Amino acid sequence: MKKTLEHARINRISPATVELLIHERNKGKSLRRLGQMFGISHEQVRQILAKHSPTRVTFLAERTVAVKLGYPVTWLIKLRKEGIINPTKPGGHWLYSEEQVRQIPSLITEMRRCDRCGELRPQGYHRFCRECSQYRKKHHYRILSPEEKAKHREKSLAWRKANPEKWEKISSRAQRKDRGKRELFRYPKIPI
Repeated sequence: MKKTLEHARINRISPATVELLIHERNKGKSLRRLGQMFGISHEQVRQILAKHSPTRVTFLAERTVAVKLGYPVTWLIKLRKEGIINPTKPGGHWLYSEEQVRQIPSLITEMRRCDRCGELRPQGYHRFCRECSQYRKKHHYRILSPEEKAKHREKSLAWRKANPEKWEKISSRAQRKDRGKRELFRYPKIPI
């Protein structure tokens, strides 16, 4: 008799409650937690979900996803912190759905593009690929946009006006250095 009443009680749950149960379960809540929330046993929650839930979304822990895909965990953390991907955190661990795991390689590929040329960056290069970072180190001023060059010129002129003594020292030092280089090439040392 008791089992018949429980069976009838499971069948009498409203569709809104079932939808809420499915939604909360997909967020990662345990069967016991759902049972406590709705005042039923975890076994009844399991039966309701088995009857009404279309498919169970499986979740993987962040470290498991990193190992499975072969990426460092820090890349997943960066995606999460930038809001590009939103895993759930029901307990103390970040959990990714299978759909999110399938999206991660394409998201990381996009994230690892060079800011200048758009090519893929190797690991360890944060904004630019090898070629662009070498070019930036050698030719910092050349890579600035015309607007950035104008801002740089304005700042330089404002600094010159504010610090005329320092500017005089710097320019005279640069002239002496340049003069020394020219003389060195004009009169090369002849070995004795």
